[in-house]
Amino acid sequence: MPAPTAAALYRAAAKIPGVVVVARSQDAAGRDGIASARLDPQTGQRIEWIFDRNTFTCLGSHGLQVAAGHEVKPGTVTERAAILQRAIVDTRRRSDPRHPTHLLTRHR
Repeated sequence: MPAPTAAALYRAAAKIPGVVVVARSQDAAGRDGIASARLDPQTGQRIEWIFDRNTFTCLGSHGLQVAAGHEVKPGTVTERAAILQRAIVDTRRRSDPRHPTHLLTRHR
């Protein structure tokens, strides 16, 4: 995504009610970044979208239970993800069978 487009997207996201900036966050691969986060008041879960603090490339996401809800204790990590590879493919849902993520890709 071109830098000006990314900057406009982040400025727009910052205007969504309840969205906050998390100065330090970490994706599932252990990479540090800056995140935009929003608390879901119904579930008590905060989802963070983590970005590289220099390039603003999306690194992954992190979910954290911050309030009691749905039988999940506060402080519980509810999800972690890291984007390790990006590719442009020529068909829908296609992946490289030589890459381990191929095993996680559902084909139709």
